[in-house]
Amino acid sequence: MKFCDRPFNYAYLADKGEVWPCGWMHYVIGNLYEQDLDDIWHSEAAQAARNSILNGSFAFCRGISCPFLERNELPDLSEEEIAKRAVVSPTPININMANDHICNIACTNCRKEIYCPEEGEREKIDDALKRFLPYANQAKSLSMNGGGEFLANPSFIKFLEKLQPIHQDFSLLFETNGVLFDESHWNRFSHLGDYNLSTTVTINSIRRETYRYLSGGFDHLERVLNNLRFLSGLRRENKINKLSVTIVVQECNFWEVPEYIRTFAHSDEFEIDSIIMKPLYKWWHMEEDTYWFKNILNPLHPYHKEYLKVLADDCWNDPKVYDWGCHNLREPMPHPLSQEKIYNRLLLNIYQNDKGLSAVDYLKACLECTGSRRVGFYGKNEFSQMMGGLLREAGAEVFQLTWTGDEEGEIPKISKQSFRPEMADLMLIIDFHKGGYWFKDLPALGFKGPVLTIEEFLEERNS
Repeated sequence: MKFCDRPFNYAYLADKGEVWPCGWMHYVIGNLYEQDLDDIWHSEAAQAARNSILNGSFAFCRGISCPFLERNELPDLSEEEIAKRAVVSPTPININMANDHICNIACTNCRKEIYCPEEGEREKIDDALKRFLPYANQAKSLSMNGGGEFLANPSFIKFLEKLQPIHQDFSLLFETNGVLFDESHWNRFSHLGDYNLSTTVTINSIRRETYRYLSGGFDHLERVLNNLRFLSGLRRENKINKLSVTIVVQECNFWEVPEYIRTFAHSDEFEIDSIIMKPLYKWWHMEEDTYWFKNILNPLHPYHKEYLKVLADDCWNDPKVYDWGCHNLREPMPHPLSQEKIYNRLLLNIYQNDKGLSAVDYLKACLECTGSRRVGFYGKNEFSQMMGGLLREAGAEVFQLTWTGDEEGEIPKISKQSFRPEMADLMLIIDFHKGGYWFKDLPALGFKGPVLTIEEFLEERNS
């Protein structure tokens, strides 16, 4: 059986104080603003995350974006081997600090604007970091930031100045956009060069205009390249043990992939150990149409055939290249407006049905056909919300399924981790353009009832 040990020894510090078992397991096990890490680490929620690995469901994992799942790198172990490895460490020994999204640029694949923390958020972060520092000193590995730019954050710099790991084999990973990683910043925490230090610089283009576009209009390319030269010097002095660059491959930079790889793989001025090629993922509530235009892994993208030519280039075989999943083509996804056409057709079927029923009575009949009274649905768009309201008027007990965040209201929101199989007789995937994973995840969470698209639900009555 496939096994991942992250929930047993790893903690991901996310936004708003949340703690996850992994950055690719979107599941909250506690909150640093409200709890001590010890209590979070040994909570029922943490055990539920571990159980999702032990039962083989991986119910809370992001199959698309996790490099181990994308690359099929998880080990296949026997029950005895799993029993030996599925041992919970007393405290997390591997930690990823991504608990502040502050950044000095606005990469279009990450966000739409410069992030500013809410009032009082900075004080909460500072307090959490003070309480967290002893755990970080005891850890065996620490990475930061991943959620923003750690060098744009005074709290993180002060934290690094105080960091004194007790393990000599301690590993530290910095993820940075490179704009601020110069000698003056390095000198503030250079004592960490005594440990196993890796640094990854995200630079999404080496062409000025493309870089400026992808960084949200910020023209810092030359500064980043100069800082990469400085970091290369630290690499040659072994103050940095591994230096990597990362590019998020998308519609406007995939053309330069061969040039990018050859620039950093065979250069006298840059001492680069690894070139990480990441596909585009849908982060930070990216709009559906924006994602569609950026995602050239989609076979229906107008540039996809050109992308296939780039994938065939021999540059990908360079030993320094780490392909995160750029060759893992996605399911064909039509433009989001195509879903609107389906919605319009369904609305006509509901409101202009051949029985002359009102919309509410029509949905009552659909519910009777499925024998369902308690209905959960996935979908955040306007059509989904309207359908949820109509189902409620038709007499169903309705809730909206979300990734995280329970919320009371006329239509309650139930997070994935709070969902229980007995909550619903029927689950509807209304926003089917992006909700296909629920067909796998809901059975993995123990739900044994029907999981239908809204089309299937409405057509059930006429079948």
